Amino acid sequence: MNIGFARILMSKSIRVFLSGIVSILTPFYLKYLGFSPFLIGISIFVIVLGNVVQNLILTWFRSKINIKTYLLIVSLLFSISGFILFISSSIFLIFLSLFIGNISTTGTETGPFQSIEAGILPDLVDKNFVKRAYGIYNFLGYTFSSLGALTSSIPAYFNYDIFSFKIFYLLYGIGGLIIFINYVKFNYKEDKSTRLSLKDFDKKAKRDLYLITALFSTDALGGGFIVQSIVAYWFNLRYGISLKVLGPLFTAVNIITAISLLLAPLIAERLGNLRTMVITHLISNVFLIMIPIFSSFWISAMFLLLRQSMSQMDVPTRQAFIVEIFKREYRVSFNSISNTFRSISSLFGSPLDGVALENGLLILPFFAGGFIKIFYDFSIFYFYRNRTK
Repeated sequence: MNIGFARILMSKSIRVFLSGIVSILTPFYLKYLGFSPFLIGISIFVIVLGNVVQNLILTWFRSKINIKTYLLIVSLLFSISGFILFISSSIFLIFLSLFIGNISTTGTETGPFQSIEAGILPDLVDKNFVKRAYGIYNFLGYTFSSLGALTSSIPAYFNYDIFSFKIFYLLYGIGGLIIFINYVKFNYKEDKSTRLSLKDFDKKAKRDLYLITALFSTDALGGGFIVQSIVAYWFNLRYGISLKVLGPLFTAVNIITAISLLLAPLIAERLGNLRTMVITHLISNVFLIMIPIFSSFWISAMFLLLRQSMSQMDVPTRQAFIVEIFKREYRVSFNSISNTFRSISSLFGSPLDGVALENGLLILPFFAGGFIKIFYDFSIFYFYRNRTK
């Protein structure tokens, strides 16, 4: 295995394990600090806003900063965020830490780590292994996210003592230092000619950039209503479910997702990337809409698991789809620009969720997210059905 690919996998695994813990813990941590549902929704907004800003910086300074340097900078911010959250309970410092911490609210990530790693991954493996490499990359993401979700239940066994939350933010800070050291040793020979900004895209590439970014942003708008942190908090509000149950539930969610990511490239080899993306994503969104309809926790949990069995199959196939559409020199810039607008689009969901949940509108996150995502599925198939399978 290419050592650079191995370092990316190591970094990804550590990040999503820690984010799997923190993304579920944070709403509960803030709840026990006395935050309202609205402020908890705003905290998720701040996390996503931080990812937006870090992607924007990557986009603006793409021609001036090399990949390794930026990976080291965001790794250091990741670490500092954890240490601040461990030390302080100040609302200002909490929000500042959530902003700079590049916390992922899902196993897939949308911050600068994802933008860079997904962009350079095809350069680190054989061209015939690209689809499966993306499958492995995302499989590890959800596998370690599932372990993080299971670990997040620990504070429930300590009666939600505040220190039982804080210790995981310390772990987050230490993990960031390990990622930093890992990338200090990362050797990637970047060709300066590939440091292209938007103005360097040719006419066809710009058209695809604008269109695909708009489509992906539509999907992200729907996804912003149903980030893992909000869904976990929703189960607590709707059914009174504690972290003792939510931890194992989201462990199962992420394990099922991880398995599906290994299957996705195999299906794509038969159906093509686009068809695999659309068919699996469409079915999963029907399951998503079903989650809040019933009054039974077990039925809602069943539809959540069914949804996760297909919802992320579009992740490795989407990444391989981008490889089909864009030339090598455009990919990192495309990822940073696209992820920036995806993150911006996803900003609106969590504050609206906070208002909806505070006012008892418990179906809104799932209905809004599901129907917006279904619109995206039909749209991307319509525009690209004649370009690729």
